[in-house]
Amino acid sequence: MRSLKFIIVFSILLPLFTFSQNTESVDAEQKAIFHTVDSLNQLAFEIKNSNIPKALSLLSISKRLAEEHNYHIGLSNALYNEAGVFQQNGFIKRARLIYEIALENSREYADTINISRINQQIAKSYVAEGKCNEAIKLYDESMQISLKKGPPKEIPNIKNSLGLLELKRNDLVKAEMLFKSALQLSLDIKFEYGQKKAFYNLGLLAKAKNDTATARLYFNNSYLLDLLRNDFYGMSLNQLELTSLLINQQKNNEAILMAKQGYANAKKVLAYTELRGFATILTEQYQKKNETNNILAWQDSLINILSLQNDNDAAFANNYIEIVKDKEAFKEAAKTQIAKANKRAQSQFLIIISVTLLVLVLAFLVITTFMSYRKQKVLSEKLRIQNNTIEENAESLEILNKVINHKNRLLEDDNRTKDKLLTIISHDLRNPITNTQTILSLINKGTLAGDEAKLLLKQLETQYVTTTGLLDNLLSWLKSQITGKDIELTDTNVYELMNSLNLEQKISLVNKQIEFVNNISNDASILAEKDMIKIVFRNLITNAIKFTPQNGTIEVLFYTDDDFNYVVIKDSGIGMSDDILSKVNAQKYFTRNGTAQEKGSGFGLILCRDLITKQGGTLHIETAKGEGSQFIVKLPA
Repeated sequence: MRSLKFIIVFSILLPLFTFSQNTESVDAEQKAIFHTVDSLNQLAFEIKNSNIPKALSLLSISKRLAEEHNYHIGLSNALYNEAGVFQQNGFIKRARLIYEIALENSREYADTINISRINQQIAKSYVAEGKCNEAIKLYDESMQISLKKGPPKEIPNIKNSLGLLELKRNDLVKAEMLFKSALQLSLDIKFEYGQKKAFYNLGLLAKAKNDTATARLYFNNSYLLDLLRNDFYGMSLNQLELTSLLINQQKNNEAILMAKQGYANAKKVLAYTELRGFATILTEQYQKKNETNNILAWQDSLINILSLQNDNDAAFANNYIEIVKDKEAFKEAAKTQIAKANKRAQSQFLIIISVTLLVLVLAFLVITTFMSYRKQKVLSEKLRIQNNTIEENAESLEILNKVINHKNRLLEDDNRTKDKLLTIISHDLRNPITNTQTILSLINKGTLAGDEAKLLLKQLETQYVTTTGLLDNLLSWLKSQITGKDIELTDTNVYELMNSLNLEQKISLVNKQIEFVNNISNDASILAEKDMIKIVFRNLITNAIKFTPQNGTIEVLFYTDDDFNYVVIKDSGIGMSDDILSKVNAQKYFTRNGTAQEKGSGFGLILCRDLITKQGGTLHIETAKGEGSQFIVKLPA
């Protein structure tokens, strides 16, 4: 036992001694990489309104470098800018998803400045959905962060956003106060972006008051600042509002001219919402003039815009593969630096992954051996006491023999469990580790082409994720087998738990384009041990994703009666045959590949039933081959 502890401690400390010798060079390299990421993010932000493909190309490189070198602030900034590009072009749902990923990353590393910025963008989506109270909470949180830690320019941004919220609620007095305060603060700190937003918002306010002259003045001021910044998107927004004012004043010829100029600016940045607006206005104006050729021309333009937007939407949904083609110029400029960084990162990654896997395997073996020893010691002591009792009381011999036989069966079950665990360790853990060593050896020798190396690294990542999932389930199961530990049942909100698991599995759901539907009311709760029940639902949802094909659906439901609560996880997957269902219900170690050839540990449903049983519940499965499955977790109310 002492030798095993020594091996574990030595394995953990070995990389620390190795890395300490190279600390200065690594720090210098990291600073250079961080500076590169920050520069890419800043450049992408500056050109996102004039060159979308180039901006997305730069952000793609920035994200990859930030992830490879664990630069969490740089990754949050890249995600924030990427979401802004999608939001600007009308892809609201995709933007919201990326903002939430960025927010989760920022909260994990206490990046308060990015939390403030991202909160503002998510709050805007809440306003669009009519959830004003939720939006105000996020704005207030952002305001408190900005007042304490800055930067100062975030304060006028927040006030502009709050003003738009009050304008939506038709509180014109409060909206005007917030817009003018944002304008004054922006002027004081020479923040041009805040000035042009405040002018634009004041124009919207004047328009709501039917004060056309004032509205036109504010929109023109905002347009001039956009012109100085070469912000084609901002110019098109102002020109759309100015066109609307001209139409209201029945200045149709001026409106047509303004609309054509705005259309040209919107086209430069592929602002589809504005393009549709201008094309619709021009079609309507030429209909009033009864100019058939122009009507047909702008109707064709409108159709082309919708077609182009659909094409670009599909391209964005496929990780921008078709949009971001102009990467070569920047890659050549950073090629040498990135190549050196990748080579060092690869060497460090090899050491870290090898040591991590070694520590995990050794720790697992220590825990397994300890638990087996502990159980056998407890059972042996019980058997000794029972044997003494048999000698002292012959009349109880038959009863005690039955108890002894039962305990012997428990020992046999423990031995079978130990054999099963050793089989999993020797096959499902040892094989991925061996494959990992082979793949890394091939890559380090440099005998593979770039595409082959990427394919093998993808395979390595998949093996790593599968092995980690297996370890999680095994350790959770082993923890559940420890005797003498009381289970503390508490009220757990099922709606919030399912939302957290939805976000946790978001990448797997998006990869297979599976819709996750949470049909549980937000006040539904169950009495359960929080960590255990989270492991149960995570395994059931992961299992549903695994056996649901592309474009499928996973739905979670909740209902109750006088004595029990029921949580249902229902999928539109491939279902199970009677033979497979009988194996699952018999608690047999069994696994099969998913619809995308995903591999499993074969231990998930065994773990689920065990953890549910410990909480006084049951697991019921309803399924048919080709008709999906639903897993019903029944817990005492």
